[in-house]
Amino acid sequence: MTTDRTEFRLLAGALAAPHHLEKLQKLGMSSSLFEDGDLKAVFDAFQWYCSNHKGEGGKIDLPLFTAYLTEERHVTPATATLVGKLTDAGGEDMTTLVEMLDRLKTRAARRKLRTIADNINSFTDAEKQGRRVEDFAAEISEQLRQVARLSSQDRQEPIRDELLRYVEEVRTRGIGLPSILGMSIAPYDNLNIAVSGLRPGFYYALGGAPRRGKTNLMLRLATLVARNEKVPVLYYSYEQTRRVLLTRVLSQESLINPLVLQKGDIRNKAELVTRFNKGIKETSAYMDNFYLFEGDRQDTIEHIRSVAYGIMDSHHADRCAIFLDYLQKVPTVNPYASLQKQVDEVSGLIAQLSTELQSPIVAVSSFDKDGCRLDSETSKERPTMFNCTGGGDIEYDADVALIVVKDYHDTAQLEEKIANAVREGGVNPHHIPHFDILNLFIDKNRDAPEGGNIIVQFLFLIEDNQMVELGYKDVEERYSYAKAGKIFEWLLERGYLEAVGPGEH
Repeated sequence: MTTDRTEFRLLAGALAAPHHLEKLQKLGMSSSLFEDGDLKAVFDAFQWYCSNHKGEGGKIDLPLFTAYLTEERHVTPATATLVGKLTDAGGEDMTTLVEMLDRLKTRAARRKLRTIADNINSFTDAEKQGRRVEDFAAEISEQLRQVARLSSQDRQEPIRDELLRYVEEVRTRGIGLPSILGMSIAPYDNLNIAVSGLRPGFYYALGGAPRRGKTNLMLRLATLVARNEKVPVLYYSYEQTRRVLLTRVLSQESLINPLVLQKGDIRNKAELVTRFNKGIKETSAYMDNFYLFEGDRQDTIEHIRSVAYGIMDSHHADRCAIFLDYLQKVPTVNPYASLQKQVDEVSGLIAQLSTELQSPIVAVSSFDKDGCRLDSETSKERPTMFNCTGGGDIEYDADVALIVVKDYHDTAQLEEKIANAVREGGVNPHHIPHFDILNLFIDKNRDAPEGGNIIVQFLFLIEDNQMVELGYKDVEERYSYAKAGKIFEWLLERGYLEAVGPGEH
């Protein structure tokens, strides 16, 4: 029998990337799809191998696998030789594997339909049927339902297997495990606990007005995930170039102003050399798994999906993290005259993609005019996700909705503290950073952890693109002089403020 090319390529791709097997099985891959008996035997053995050798790297142990085939499965030498051809053939990206799997499922469904048609013809042509029509019709109906299940995108199963896996995971769970469910964004410890990390399959929406540090916060979250989890992280910006984004990342890691990084005389200033080298060292910790993209008209969610699968394949990873900056500029395959409708489609596709990839996706959303007006010192209300273009759909689709606004009261308290220190002669008035204190409101938090707070405060140091987590905001706190004092001391310790003695300035 001539080996079918699609069957061969699909199995070769699965053998090359064992970490994809579970996802392919969920999409309906099974030995019943293979017409070739040798390929069917190899796939059955491959399933056994993966179930008994989890967590042993990205490739199969070929001698062990071949020995199992010949000794336990009693296959012919030709089948064992076929394994070598399959492994030599190399892999395919996940998108191609899914396409080939769909092709085999369609073929299998048509084979079953032809068998059903033959059975119907045999029944109706027979003079002496020997069976009741309604019994035969019921049997055919069940066979048709099996075809429908085979053709569906996902394998339809009850919760039995998932429940057994859950029980086994609890029984074997070690002590001292992280208290979060998702990818760690430490050292943002308070936010990390409040949202339980960036969770697999979750869609995070972040809204805010211009100049509120949304991109800086997004970049910081992205680099923290890349550093902490060692998974591929994809950052798409539809506004800025790779060079500008990389400069911001280096600025965050080195504490050097982006303008100085791009044009300044760094080599001849010892302090800047030290900072620059530190920034390069910190960035190099994740430089192999952090990807920056300049989004354009081709970078639809469908295209991002293909890119994500390709990058996960290259890293032998079964998950990633994706950051989109920003949602209203993500294009669609078919353009819309209405931005509202475009946002609705994009937001829905983001939710679907996060679930499909079982990976977190974080998307920035811009405020409309009313939202920007509400984020002002005179406003008695604060903006919400509904103040973004398409905000109602975004909040509905998102698992977690985050809103960043300026805390005018706490910012003023810190400014007053610094001004008093300047008047008293304790701080150099020519060495004061530009800053804002920001409140990050967690307006929606699906499956929220116990005890989580809904407001996390950040100190935004504008020149250095730094977002420093201050802790939870106490909404009952009327006076924040003590807090301002602690931030003041922190700024002094880290050189953002320069202490001077009497008569020095």
